Amino acid sequence: MSKKCAKCEKTVYPTEELKCLDKFWHKACFKCEVCNMTLNMKNYKGYNKIPYCNVHYPTTSFTAVADTPENQRIKQNTKVQSNVQYHSEFEKQKGAYTQVADTPDMLRHQQNTKNISLIEYHRNFEESKSQFTCVTDTPVMKTQLTNTKNVSLIEYHKDFEKSKSKYTQVADSPEIQKYLQNTKNISLIQYQKDFTDSKGSCYQVPDTVEMLTHRRNTENVSRIKYHADFEKMKGKKLTVVDDPETMRIKQNTAIQSQVEYHKVKDQLNEMEIRRPDREARDELEFEVGFDMEGPGVQEVEDVPTRRVGSISDYDPMNNQFGSISRYSGGDPEPPRGYQAPPPQSYQPPPQQSYQPPPPQPAMPPPSEGMVCKALYDYTSADVDEVSFQEDDLIIQCQPIDEGWMEGTVKRTGQRGMLPSNYVEPVN
Repeated sequence: MSKKCAKCEKTVYPTEELKCLDKFWHKACFKCEVCNMTLNMKNYKGYNKIPYCNVHYPTTSFTAVADTPENQRIKQNTKVQSNVQYHSEFEKQKGAYTQVADTPDMLRHQQNTKNISLIEYHRNFEESKSQFTCVTDTPVMKTQLTNTKNVSLIEYHKDFEKSKSKYTQVADSPEIQKYLQNTKNISLIQYQKDFTDSKGSCYQVPDTVEMLTHRRNTENVSRIKYHADFEKMKGKKLTVVDDPETMRIKQNTAIQSQVEYHKVKDQLNEMEIRRPDREARDELEFEVGFDMEGPGVQEVEDVPTRRVGSISDYDPMNNQFGSISRYSGGDPEPPRGYQAPPPQSYQPPPQQSYQPPPPQPAMPPPSEGMVCKALYDYTSADVDEVSFQEDDLIIQCQPIDEGWMEGTVKRTGQRGMLPSNYVEPVN
């Protein structure tokens, strides 16, 4: 079956065949429908399968019709779905960036892309200058317009956030000054009233999931940090400044040692003082005479007393060994055949004079090291932390990392970890 030209309805041979707009044309018959300008595949525009030039291309007109309930519902659903999808993707991509170093090839490619983009833009702009084409909005264009609107809102809010807290100072009018003063007075009255009503009352609220999660994370981070520092410092010896508790224990130990020492010294002095008198009494000689032929015992006159050296005669009440007595007519008689031991002379050892120890120098007060002042109240969240109040002094501070330090609260004497952003250094 031979091919017919759509313009002249004659047979079209392969050498002069031109297929366009689902029809076959002679190359010479492919002309504009209005001005009969010869067209080609590069400069024609088709409308209802009829070729036109750029100048005589028919303009599309639109008729405004009322939206049906179905169209309104579809438009609303599309808008909601677009917003949901946009915000979902925006939240997923928020805060996620990948930074890579620009290689020479990438820099060259960016520069070439920029140059090509400028060249292409200017060429298209020059070609399409003073030419306009009205086309219906496709779904892609509608999506692009909606995205542009959303981006515009984002840019607006971003600029608004940047300019927030920036003010332009103008002179207050009398009305504004009066309003500010009234507002200040009302605020003070309401504050004092609320403060008086809520004084001494506590409010308990249940822990939310976020609060429980934050407390658990804080506890885990504290334990991890503590164990990490513990593993690093394992096997290492550190010389630290004695805290007030250690100084107090040392002072009490020294005082107790001095008391025990002086107690023993006084006891030794007392023993040394009493020893010569006791030994002098032991040196007295007792002369006792017995008449072995008669039944009685004749005591020699003017015989001094002595103590019998039997352990069974120890008198704990008087701290004496034996009973002191004179053998007289009515006293008990000594056993038969008893002979007094010969007197022994005792030479007391020379008494040594006690030299007290030289006085010890007074201990210097402990150094407080780095001292910080508390800016806020803080309650410990773990066993290795300390609590303090505002304006408390923290002594012997030792930084651990950029967020924590270790120190001793001077008011309570407790030592532990504390956040470094709650205090400021004093010295």
